[in-house]
Amino acid sequence: MCFLFPDQPPTSVKANGARGQQQQAMLDKQNNPYGFALGLKDAPCKEPVCCCISTLGAPCGLTACWARKAVLEKYGAGVDEYVCCQGYVGKTCCFEPATYCQGSMLGLVLEGCCCPMFSLSIARIHLMDKKQVRPDPCDWQIIQCSNVLQLISCVLDMVAMVFEPARNLAELVGIIVDIFTMSVGGCMGAQVLTLPLPLAYPYPYPYPYPYPYPYP
Repeated sequence: MCFLFPDQPPTSVKANGARGQQQQAMLDKQNNPYGFALGLKDAPCKEPVCCCISTLGAPCGLTACWARKAVLEKYGAGVDEYVCCQGYVGKTCCFEPATYCQGSMLGLVLEGCCCPMFSLSIARIHLMDKKQVRPDPCDWQIIQCSNVLQLISCVLDMVAMVFEPARNLAELVGIIVDIFTMSVGGCMGAQVLTLPLPLAYPYPYPYPYPYPYPYP
């Protein structure tokens, strides 16, 4: 279904709030010089075990907690560098996430468990920022597909409130959307596990890929 949507980045982000700021952070990285070693669309076939484990751990936040901690430890000074949303979400109303839970493992766990998919996306964006990695072309398709599915689910939920026969359909679509979202989380987990590749490396990338690569 994702292939029904264009793989080109949008000219601007239309979403508001924390989600809009998160998507803008990813859009700002489209000209970074490096690419992911493992594309989201390739992850289920090339890292099936990691994808399955990450998918199962995504709903309860285990995948997000692991990914946030792994990126902080691998590309920084560890959990001591942790802040809520890692500074990618600016001030919202009177709440400024970057000023909370600095260096707190408890804060990391609460973020991962309370906002599992959002926290996992933050870990991935943090990795992209640290290693100058650009978004995968499939990212844009997945974002658009996810937004459309969630919009359809929302509309059906509202219809089901006043039209009882639509409740079963609304529940079915809601389950499909949840499965889609969790599977994307599984693919993100596999991406965090692998290394980014230099832009100069020939495409399509071989897998498993040679190691190590020189990084700036």
